[in-house]
Amino acid sequence: MKSSIIVCFYERWQYLKACLDSLQLNAGNFDEVVIADDGSSEPCVRKLKELIALYDFPIVHAWHPDEGFRLAASRNNGIRHASGDYLIFLDCDFLVLPGTIECHLNAARRGRFVAGFHKYLNEQQTHVIFREGVSGPLLEQAYRSMPDKPVLRDHRSFIRHRILYRLHLAGARKQRCSSHFSIHRADMEYVNGYDENFVGWGGEDEDLAIRFAKAGFQGKSVMREARALHLWHPSETENRDWEHGPNIEYIRRKHIHRFCENGLVRTVNVDHSSEGLQNRQA
Repeated sequence: MKSSIIVCFYERWQYLKACLDSLQLNAGNFDEVVIADDGSSEPCVRKLKELIALYDFPIVHAWHPDEGFRLAASRNNGIRHASGDYLIFLDCDFLVLPGTIECHLNAARRGRFVAGFHKYLNEQQTHVIFREGVSGPLLEQAYRSMPDKPVLRDHRSFIRHRILYRLHLAGARKQRCSSHFSIHRADMEYVNGYDENFVGWGGEDEDLAIRFAKAGFQGKSVMREARALHLWHPSETENRDWEHGPNIEYIRRKHIHRFCENGLVRTVNVDHSSEGLQNRQA
């Protein structure tokens, strides 16, 4: 089974370098990395191409024009450029510890998505990694220095919802596939990938998880075993304000179907203007 790691990226090439360095620690467990670039500038792309040449595993740069924050569209573009049968999704500010990619692959099954989680590095820890470089011992030390409680809490919550959903005691909207996760390409194509109606921050992960549930896919938690660290960076205002934007109305729509019309394969004409976005949500 050929595997592709899809890394979401925009401008933060220093974070991407750290991410790729951590993937180097997992080399041999995957076949390629696809950088899903949400429209980085020409100077950044030049640095990126120089960076790509430093690694001994295949890296594909999947770029599309900068038309604002389009994470859903960027990830779909990464999927289109990927050649793997199995897809593992990361953000460029994630560091994966040795064995993490193998955990995803060992848990892979058709009709299943595999959910991971992470611990958050603080500003000082992040600067140490940038200064000293990524290494297995440094990542192990950082991971062990932080409490396991948040990871265990999310793992138990994930398991609890999965059981309640099977018993028809919980709805699909509590399903989760944020942080790092993986799935067979054929299953991703079955739901038509990410819904590109999500433009701007927030909602695309929640929508995808709901559609996985509608498709009958089971979730498998590897949150305790597939260890990852999230690099610190300054907060973006959009992160806090997305629930006041247009995406919140779209995610709250009454009927969310398994197959989205504006995804990997576009089955409808889409108006990307602000007026068109409002019309979609009317």
